[in-house]
Amino acid sequence: MPLDALDQKTLKSLPRLSEVHTSYGVEVNALSINQLFALYERTGFLYPGKAARLTPHLGQVRENWRRMLRGGESLLYVVSAGDEQSGRASIAVWRTTHHGWMSQHLVSENNPLGSRAVMLAGTAASILRGVDESYQNWFRPENRFPSRVFGSMVHTIGTSLSSVQQHMYFALSRRLSLPAARGIHVVPYDSTHKQALCEVARASRGSIYLTAEELAVDVELKAVDELYRSVGLRRTRQVWLAYRAHKNEPIGAAIAYRGPLGANFSYLENRCDLLLRPEAADSDVPDVVAALLKASSAAYQDFELDAIPVIADAIASPALVRFGAEYLRDYCQGIWLRDGNLRFYRHIDGFYSKLLTRFERHDMEASLVS
Repeated sequence: MPLDALDQKTLKSLPRLSEVHTSYGVEVNALSINQLFALYERTGFLYPGKAARLTPHLGQVRENWRRMLRGGESLLYVVSAGDEQSGRASIAVWRTTHHGWMSQHLVSENNPLGSRAVMLAGTAASILRGVDESYQNWFRPENRFPSRVFGSMVHTIGTSLSSVQQHMYFALSRRLSLPAARGIHVVPYDSTHKQALCEVARASRGSIYLTAEELAVDVELKAVDELYRSVGLRRTRQVWLAYRAHKNEPIGAAIAYRGPLGANFSYLENRCDLLLRPEAADSDVPDVVAALLKASSAAYQDFELDAIPVIADAIASPALVRFGAEYLRDYCQGIWLRDGNLRFYRHIDGFYSKLLTRFERHDMEASLVS
């Protein structure tokens, strides 16, 4: 995709790749796991609901993070800025697909300059490397700050290169007995189902989701799994498709991701994406949901948690509640593709420039009053 004038100007403004860290005043993987997790606690990032689900497994989560960091920057890297005096800021980025990354856990000890630095430095490095295909972040819509900065990025990047979609997050107890589905046939994915899977994913979540999740390229995540195996971990994906009886068009799909427990503190690395065609008849939805959840539970036989994280849309939520799944919260999944990365950089830079101007104005007014 050819660069427009603004993209060219942004690209020319970036430092050399070898100079990114010093130019933005950041460090990569400079904090130990203990220092990083202590920062998460100090900043209140682990709010009660999240902490309650994470704490029983914190030892394993810490070990998984240590292993991922052994891969250098191939699986996980943490960009940090500031110090004890000025306050620290950090963001963690981990590989979710072979060419896709998830940015998460942006925290700051009242240091907006540090937050700006870690985000711009990470984005600049990705642009200059030029090998990544997609990026995503997840945030709660009621969390004002990420909703303002990430929820508005589509206005800058455009709908052809980015998307922000709101979903519902459920915890499905592995001990639940799901009802038998009537008139629905579920099959495990194989290569003959690629087109069908892509059709369901595009209809349910859109083409940006389809591209970023690499569902048309590597459904089982075999390429990224090899990278995780190098540090003694796994990253896999299994898929099931649901069909009405005697019909050849799929009506839904369950996409079960598995990965190192706690790579994301909401366990999104192990989520099950429940996809249903928007035009599915209301009478079909409960049977489709039950059939897909029952089939995909096979992917979680060795799962460490008692409940499977399920990401679903509003169409499936009544059935999930009826079957006993616990609704936890809404989540927004923000995605942008490589050709939109320069625009994402400008979006972040513009947002923080306005934010810092307000901070400076507030400080000036406070000093005048004093």
